[in-house]
Amino acid sequence: MDNADDIISRLKQDFIEDTIDRVDRIETTIDRVAGHMDDASAGIAELRREAHTVKGLAGSFGFPLVGAIAHRLEDYIADLTEIDDLQAASLVDFTTWIREIVESGTNPAAEEEIRILRSLPSPSASGSSKDATPGVAASRSSQQEVLIVTATAVQAHFLQRELRERGYRTIAARSAVEAFQTVVQSRPDAIISAAVLDGLSGIELIRALSAMKTLQGKPLGLLTSFDASHPDLEGLPSNVTVITNRGRETAEHLVKFIETLG
Repeated sequence: MDNADDIISRLKQDFIEDTIDRVDRIETTIDRVAGHMDDASAGIAELRREAHTVKGLAGSFGFPLVGAIAHRLEDYIADLTEIDDLQAASLVDFTTWIREIVESGTNPAAEEEIRILRSLPSPSASGSSKDATPGVAASRSSQQEVLIVTATAVQAHFLQRELRERGYRTIAARSAVEAFQTVVQSRPDAIISAAVLDGLSGIELIRALSAMKTLQGKPLGLLTSFDASHPDLEGLPSNVTVITNRGRETAEHLVKFIETLG
């Protein structure tokens, strides 16, 4: 009769083999869509399903970085409607790292996690890495990464588009729990959170994040329908910018927040 360690080891090996098979399928799909052999819409939908499955399972088997890479792969393909040769090469960057990590059998150390995540392709405003904003300012900003925390797809899309148009890398989290995990793994340069989240509110999330040593002094933005003078926002740390979520004001406040990124 197998003991617990034997069962866990066997399950981990099953996950490794299953993930390698999924990576093979992802890469085959990428090649076929990029080569116009398969329908782009169906192929991209299949990529999303495979990436989502890998993301959901990886942490349970001791590969949190694989889950984070799969999450970023999901974000990268979220707005794709086709795959050209350059996008195909970028997508394979994700699968190459997933394959290498699971085949090694060990999740990399924390500092190596950050280096790998920052090396991954980041989509631009139009959904293609080749379209990043040109110029010196864009080159400087492209080294900075902003975490966006919101459960609302429309908010996430707007914020990502505005930041990407200015050359910033973006990553997304849909809950406070996911935000904490992403902060630990990715060490973002700035964070914007919606005030309304499932579970812990965005206001409390921002207060908690501001107390983290790794985020001290980093710009934090709070997207809310409240004015900055609202009682619920009293005592916010000095590095928190209130971004009013009311039509035209949102864009104006977001520009002010972006100016704090340097």
